[in-house]
Amino acid sequence: MKKKFKDTKVGGWLKNKFPDVLDTVGDLTGIEAFNVASSLIDGKDVMPSDKIEWLELQKDYEIEVLRFELENNKSAREREVGVTQATGKPDYAQWSVGIIGLIISCTTIYVGLFTEIVDREIYFHLLGIVEGAILLSIFNYYFGSSKGSADKTKQIFK
Repeated sequence: MKKKFKDTKVGGWLKNKFPDVLDTVGDLTGIEAFNVASSLIDGKDVMPSDKIEWLELQKDYEIEVLRFELENNKSAREREVGVTQATGKPDYAQWSVGIIGLIISCTTIYVGLFTEIVDREIYFHLLGIVEGAILLSIFNYYFGSSKGSADKTKQIFK
């Protein structure tokens, strides 16, 4: 469960320096809260030392969010490996989702290339959904490179 922004180190800093900003973003979570706080602070007259401190806090907060996301990805991949090791069988759900995603993607592209498209705007929205949700998300989760994730984990946890 994510901490509320007011319960973070950044929230404590905002409480002392910009309590009105903390009142606005205090109950939010995640990087969006930080972005809103940054926008609110940008409109204020800020001392240079406070600006430097804010930028350092921003960097630390982004690293904390990335660490959380990496841990989440790592546990999801470990779950996949654990299921395969526990059952001694391949993960048929993985291959089923992959094949269904591939069929939907190929069908969408085929329709765009070889049939008459009645409403181009709707087709391009569907193509974007297929690219974002199926090709990028599903395939990256199941078939993406673990080496890149391992390298990122090493860099962040140094």
